[in-house]
Amino acid sequence: MKPLLLLTALLLAQGCAAAPARPVSDADRSRFLFMAVLEGLWEDGADPALLQPLLQKPLDHFVPKCPVCTPVAHAFRVYVESTDVPVFEARGAAFPREIAEGLRSSKRADRLKALESLVARYVARRFDRLSLSANEREEMRRQIEAGKKDGMAQLGPDFGTSCPSCSGATRVR
Repeated sequence: MKPLLLLTALLLAQGCAAAPARPVSDADRSRFLFMAVLEGLWEDGADPALLQPLLQKPLDHFVPKCPVCTPVAHAFRVYVESTDVPVFEARGAAFPREIAEGLRSSKRADRLKALESLVARYVARRFDRLSLSANEREEMRRQIEAGKKDGMAQLGPDFGTSCPSCSGATRVR
């Protein structure tokens, strides 16, 4: 009788093992980051005028051809350029004061720090909202890390030593 119980327990344990995560493509990563930032901006109700300077001087804030910066910057652009509010009270009113102050700063380092915090906030929120298994979460994290590695290889000598979008997106655990 004991061997039968042991065999049943082993079979049940195998059947309960977490399914392997499907591979996350570059497109999946881009959609995840784009939607995280766009949704976060709408939910927090960021003032589009506050974000405009990031888009007016994109080379000061985003790394060209970075697979993390590109969808983040695109989400900012879509949000800032959207004049249509799809439903009443669609934009929230809870944009973090300390991030707003950082984005308003005349110091580039302060703006980059605020941008990093903003991306980390929205990526964390997106992870929390999606019904991802532990394996799927880890696979997305790996893909974001791979994007960061590719983005860091694109850093020009004038940009600095880190990318705020990449640092923010990979800060989430």
